[in-house]
Amino acid sequence: MYSMPRLRSGILVTFLCFAVAGCSGDARAKVKGRVKYVDKYLTAGKVGFIGEKGLIGVATISPEGNYEMNDAPVGPVKITVQVPNIPAGGGPKPPPGVPAPQGGAAVKVIPIPPKYATPETSKQTYTVQKGEQTYDIPLPP
Repeated sequence: MYSMPRLRSGILVTFLCFAVAGCSGDARAKVKGRVKYVDKYLTAGKVGFIGEKGLIGVATISPEGNYEMNDAPVGPVKITVQVPNIPAGGGPKPPPGVPAPQGGAAVKVIPIPPKYATPETSKQTYTVQKGEQTYDIPLPP
């Protein structure tokens, strides 16, 4: 049988553990913003946040350059940005998986350097806080 002080301390530790990011460290947050390469907002692609424990959050970039990530890992993250590859000269339709803007016109994909596609070479970082926040992602040349 458990003694009362030991039982109370065990309950307290359990409660505190769940109160502080759920014991597993899998806390998630909502982050939204715009992605800009030099002086142009991106029109298509994906944004990835990679947390220290390997947790990943992903969001799609809209034709206006906006992203909204509902599953961003809380804490320091490395940021990746990928855009679709398009043939030189573009094409009459957006690549598969890239939404066309209203009216069905083709999306002009803004090309970015491939270094932004991996966490090792991107050098883009951010610290995600609990709750909702806005973070615009500026990509230098």
